[in-house]
Amino acid sequence: MRIRAVAVVIDGDEVLVINRRKRGDEYCVLPGGGVEAGESLHQACLRELCEETGLEGEVVRRLPSVDELLEAEAVYFEVRVRSRELRLGGPEAQRDQPLNRYKPAWATVWSLSGLVPEHARAAVRAAHAGL
Repeated sequence: MRIRAVAVVIDGDEVLVINRRKRGDEYCVLPGGGVEAGESLHQACLRELCEETGLEGEVVRRLPSVDELLEAEAVYFEVRVRSRELRLGGPEAQRDQPLNRYKPAWATVWSLSGLVPEHARAAVRAAHAGL
């Protein structure tokens, strides 16, 4: 299993998410994905952010691990961006279709019940609270 590098982008009381529709399910995820060969966790995080949202960012810090077991699956970084203009790109843009939808969006940090997995919600809470 590849480690995922995930961007947590907070702007005031909003967080950047990717709204997903897959096999009839609707949910949202944070921008991120697998680390490629020769790539650092930071580089993967910023590459995935740019591919999935069109935004360039700067890693502020690695967020605290929610659980040591989960850390092996995903590493969360608080990321700062300069723009809010979203544009889907990368492999997700090629796979985007009505039954497999990827849509970057800003959501309030208070309305993230559809954000998966659970430790992604904990990472958003940590970034928003400055923990």
